[in-house]
Amino acid sequence: MLNQQWLTTFIKLVELGHFTHTAEQLFMTQSGVSQQIKKLEQQAGAPLLNRIGKGFELTQAGIALLAHAKQLQQQQVELLASFHQDDAYRGECKLACSGSMAMLIYPHLIDYQLQHPQLNMSLEAAPNQRIIDRVLDNSIDVGIITQEFAHPELSLSLLGSQRLCLVLPEAWASQLPQVIEYHSLAELGMIDHPDGMHYWQHFVSCHFPQQLPKASTIKRLSYVNQLSQILMPVSKGLGFAVLPEFAVKQASSLKGLLIVAEARLSAQSASESLYLIQKRHRPLALRYQQIISLITGLIR
Repeated sequence: MLNQQWLTTFIKLVELGHFTHTAEQLFMTQSGVSQQIKKLEQQAGAPLLNRIGKGFELTQAGIALLAHAKQLQQQQVELLASFHQDDAYRGECKLACSGSMAMLIYPHLIDYQLQHPQLNMSLEAAPNQRIIDRVLDNSIDVGIITQEFAHPELSLSLLGSQRLCLVLPEAWASQLPQVIEYHSLAELGMIDHPDGMHYWQHFVSCHFPQQLPKASTIKRLSYVNQLSQILMPVSKGLGFAVLPEFAVKQASSLKGLLIVAEARLSAQSASESLYLIQKRHRPLALRYQQIISLITGLIR
């Protein structure tokens, strides 16, 4: 690692072209300037100056190091300046949510970025625990999760809710009773995915609470971790799936699906609360205000 103080002395020396003037400007002795340049040359492993009488010429290594040092100096200036600016339409926006939520909000985030090109949208699709971990280690600033929990470093606020839908092969419509029972689904089997068991158990707790102890033993016919592919085997007649309504709507063009009406299940709706999480003691940048408002509007 090159010494920052020596680099600053080197830049000033090249700027003024004179050891004595450099020493005066930096409140150093001339020998102090010479010593710092010599130490910098030792760090660089190459001579930086060709001394000519009281003057000097930069070597090729000196020219390259000067360009690098000026770039570092400019980056530091810009970094320090950014600490005093909070622009609502500039900067990186780092968010994470479930895959189904990402399908809902990402197109709108991109539309918003197109309106404000100085913004940079970064959206990660991940399960709840990964989102929590990513907020805690400052990899993302805002997360959307589906479980309520308490943590001393995080704040949590309710955004809204998402309805969970039971999706069956359309070909099964005539084979199922008017009111669908748990054992019918258990016989058919489920198409699993990263959040599949979480959604299924919550769905069962709402519609078939007495069967919840059995929910984890449901027959799993297939597994896929690509959200856009989960309903494909369902459309071909392989099994059922439980997904948030946001994700099901994205698959509206897929043929052969039956989205079961709640009236065929029970009076209680199966829905999950959605929570926004962020660091408790680190205020969000101004640019997040409009983004959170946009997401809230989409959910509600």
